[in-house]
Amino acid sequence: MASRRICLWFVFMIITQSVGEDMRSIRMSLMRNSKFQCANTTCLPFINFITRTILNCQAGCLAVIQCAAASFHRSTSNCELFTDMLNQNGNMLFDADIISMNVIAETRSPPG
Repeated sequence: MASRRICLWFVFMIITQSVGEDMRSIRMSLMRNSKFQCANTTCLPFINFITRTILNCQAGCLAVIQCAAASFHRSTSNCELFTDMLNQNGNMLFDADIISMNVIAETRSPPG
């Protein structure tokens, strides 16, 4: 019984430490019917995955520290995550199938 209690306490401490060091962003701006048009080739997605909802796409991006933006394709349920997307809001193309999202700076929790 004592060894189980110590083991549970140890697991609790590991989880508490990892959550305390978590620095994820918590907010994203959405641009409906828009896709990123990049002047250079550095804005290729670094992760692609299939998900049912845009909320899962947002959560996927917010869970990865390197993610700066994401695009969700409604027809294919494909979510693309991007890293180097600074100042791309002015370079958007119309696409009725895509919702693009940017991580909002200064919304890290806890701030750091």
